[in-house]
Amino acid sequence: MSVARCSAAHYRVPREVWWGQGRIGASLYEISHVELVTFEVETEEGVTGLGFTYTVGHGGSAVLALLEHEIAPELIGRDPRDVEAIWHELHAKLHFVGSSGVTAVAVAAADIALWDVCARTAGLPLYRFLGAHRAEIPAYASAVNLALSRDQLVAQMVGYREQGFSALKMKVGGTFRDDVERVRAVRDAIGSDCQLMLDANMAWDVAEAARRLRSFEPFDISWVEEPLPPHDVAGYVALQRATSTPLAAGETLFTPHEFGPYFRTGAIRIPQPDVVRLGVTGWRRVASAALDFGLPLAPHFIPEIHVHLICAVPNALNLEYLPIFERLLERPVEVRGGIARPGEMPGHDMRFSEEILEPYRVGAKEVQLR
Repeated sequence: MSVARCSAAHYRVPREVWWGQGRIGASLYEISHVELVTFEVETEEGVTGLGFTYTVGHGGSAVLALLEHEIAPELIGRDPRDVEAIWHELHAKLHFVGSSGVTAVAVAAADIALWDVCARTAGLPLYRFLGAHRAEIPAYASAVNLALSRDQLVAQMVGYREQGFSALKMKVGGTFRDDVERVRAVRDAIGSDCQLMLDANMAWDVAEAARRLRSFEPFDISWVEEPLPPHDVAGYVALQRATSTPLAAGETLFTPHEFGPYFRTGAIRIPQPDVVRLGVTGWRRVASAALDFGLPLAPHFIPEIHVHLICAVPNALNLEYLPIFERLLERPVEVRGGIARPGEMPGHDMRFSEEILEPYRVGAKEVQLR
């Protein structure tokens, strides 16, 4: 089995196409577009696998360029079953333009496609191909909702509760008083028997984060996510030692070795790896390292593929249900009563609607076996 064709495409999709609920924002940004970069691999036997990554509006053309000019030519003629070796080789080849950032997400897109090919060739859903530990996982409802008014926020959270979710996550990172009052209002509305997590999106320094966390303690918070920028591992260490509230982070880490300092120092209690930054190969290495340190895993975003990965590791905690891509997909993830289940079709079974995406195509490139 060998790769005969690779094709990459870049789409810039406005918010109104994938999100019908008005403004969508966090502490440091508001999202007007999502850039989706897809990467398709086809074997000589005709098996096709899909990989992808995304940005929140910037840098997609750089990812496409790496896939077109550096990664696709390396895959032609290779056996996709060598996926882990290929992941290593691509990172080594591109090391001198940086092992993180654009390099990492481009490699991740190719890696996801290769794993999809392998599972589809085997006729197995990805979670069973990787080695299933479970067939379902608790999901929590998440939203990028800092731009909502307090009343709109409460209505949104109550709506998720009414759909059967017993765990919810909301954004923080506004003014001190607004944050406290918004958290108080949500806790009062959802009741004491519902888990509540907070996501700050790197809004604070250590002193301000400690002040905020003290103010949130009466509301029984299950975790506070990304209170600090990802480079400040020492800050995370100091903050985690100063609070009983678990800290979570990892969505803005791009390689397995970036998680190492967090694990070795006890800087976080809940790692949140993201497959579109790490690839399936890197994601599973983070999961394995977390297991060695006795840490549960809660992946970031993209529930349609993460439901497969989280169901294939022993240290699974929960799945983030954030349906930003739902309108773009042919088959969104199945979540009922707050429980998510991976599909049983071969591969990860994520397929984007070409009919919806085509008007927003920015560029595309195909590389074939000559």
